Amino acid sequence: MGEPGGGRARRALLRMLVILLACAAAGAAGRIFGGDWVWGGFAAALTLTTVIVLRGAWQPAGRGTINAQAATRDAYMTHNRSFTLNAGGLSAVVGAALIMAVNGLLVAHVSTDVPGGRYYRPTSPEPGADRKSPPATAVTPVFLRDLPAEQISPATGVSVAGARITGRQCSRSIYQPVSTIGLAHVITLTPTTRYRRFMALAGMPDDEDLKASVEFELLGDGQRMIGRKTVSPGKPAEFDQDISAYATLYLRVTLITSKNGTEYGGDYRAVWGDAQLLPANGQPSLCPTAAGN
Repeated sequence: MGEPGGGRARRALLRMLVILLACAAAGAAGRIFGGDWVWGGFAAALTLTTVIVLRGAWQPAGRGTINAQAATRDAYMTHNRSFTLNAGGLSAVVGAALIMAVNGLLVAHVSTDVPGGRYYRPTSPEPGADRKSPPATAVTPVFLRDLPAEQISPATGVSVAGARITGRQCSRSIYQPVSTIGLAHVITLTPTTRYRRFMALAGMPDDEDLKASVEFELLGDGQRMIGRKTVSPGKPAEFDQDISAYATLYLRVTLITSKNGTEYGGDYRAVWGDAQLLPANGQPSLCPTAAGN
């Protein structure tokens, strides 16, 4: 005796519910990690396709019979035709078609709707209007050069000046002179206000010796490492670090290489280009290009 119809229906309904839950979970993950519901839809569709293909791999072949009356001179002649319907193969065909469709939609979305895509066009007709405007509550950054003397140490050995780094004019900068390989120079910051981020274009001016290099380090309370970059003329590095957990910051620079030997009669300039502290909702302003962009 076969299974009652009600039991089969409940099992089919339960399987369908599990599949829908898996697709919904994949769609939610695509939304979270992909950034929008388009990616969520792709993830859900690919999950459904996987289920169809895997189900087809285990689906047994079904056999059926078809009767057809031949249109011949003998009106009473009947031919019986049999055929085999391979349900697994049909699922594979459906799955392959879904994969092709989803891939096509994915390519179309990336190329037309994602910045950098071959056919991407901003939706706004005004030039530059697609750029996000700063929040209404955004506040300006605090540049290190403008900190009160009691919040930056040492008071000597730190210079305030502008510098051109790879063509970008960093006019609100501080720099530390370095001349001896391996000898670190440290600036200690003790701002009275907690800030959210530290930003700077760390580099050496364009007119410095091309064979020199400097290591820049940002450290927090207890000399804990926050960020480290190695730069040389023409190859700066941007710092954009979360400093919300720190009350004291240390800016450390060390000369790494120099064609002039371990001790140089002059000084290289290790520039913290437009170094700034940003509060919550702070709008950064970092080393514009010559065109002001």
